[in-house]
Amino acid sequence: MVALLLTWLPVAVTVVFAIVALWRLRIERRARERLENKLQAMETVLKSARQRHDSLAKQFNELRAGSMGMGQKLADIATNVDELLEKQVELEMQDPGSRLYSRASKMVDLGADLDELMHECDLPKAEAELLLSLRKRQAANQQR
Repeated sequence: MVALLLTWLPVAVTVVFAIVALWRLRIERRARERLENKLQAMETVLKSARQRHDSLAKQFNELRAGSMGMGQKLADIATNVDELLEKQVELEMQDPGSRLYSRASKMVDLGADLDELMHECDLPKAEAELLLSLRKRQAANQQR
């Protein structure tokens, strides 16, 4: 019996070792497949992130270019407004009659009556009445 045991023992150990080795190989393959699946998923996520980054970079560049163009247009508009203000001041200084009406208009806003307008601004009665009536209408329209 010992001789039989000694004869079959190496065979049994070899079979057990082969079974354990095959079992370990199977576990190893499953682990490798899971890692490969994770790697593929991460590569997909990375590719998507790169595409999103490229898209956002393109949008950012478009927005930057648009804001630079808008800034230039605003600067041009500011220049135009400044020029118009200068022209307005020049025109007000050139026409003494308009200064007279501007003064009369301010006096009406401050509560001047018909006689004050006629006396202080040298306006005829009809013009003074017209100015008072226009200012009253403007005030009524603004209150609505």
